[in-house]
Amino acid sequence: MERMMERMYRAMWDGRPDLTAPFGGESEHRDINLSLDADDDGYVVLADMPGFEKEEIDLRYEDGSLSVEASHETNEESDTVARHYTRHVYERIHVPGEVLEEEITASYHNGVLEVHLPALETDEPDDGTRIDID
Repeated sequence: MERMMERMYRAMWDGRPDLTAPFGGESEHRDINLSLDADDDGYVVLADMPGFEKEEIDLRYEDGSLSVEASHETNEESDTVARHYTRHVYERIHVPGEVLEEEITASYHNGVLEVHLPALETDEPDDGTRIDID
């Protein structure tokens, strides 16, 4: 349901929807390659975003989700042709554990966005909940 709502939002604000995709939203392929991995300190998100400048990327963590939004606009003019190119991406990824929001760090180098989300440490190991079988 959340993905469908995101598609509807993007279709409404980004202009033309992709009418070949389900519900008239964007097609299923992602414009950026986004991954979430767990490490000893928490979580690491990597996003391939070639062609964007660091200043064009809006990165936010809210309600257990990391959102990445970026817009890039290019204008090329010659004596015979004028081209206007806009690229807009928006992705949101749910982080499965609790995160120390004030310690989130991010870097952007050679078109790769890297976000470190330190996990909230607990004194008790998380072995799950034991369920007795009747």
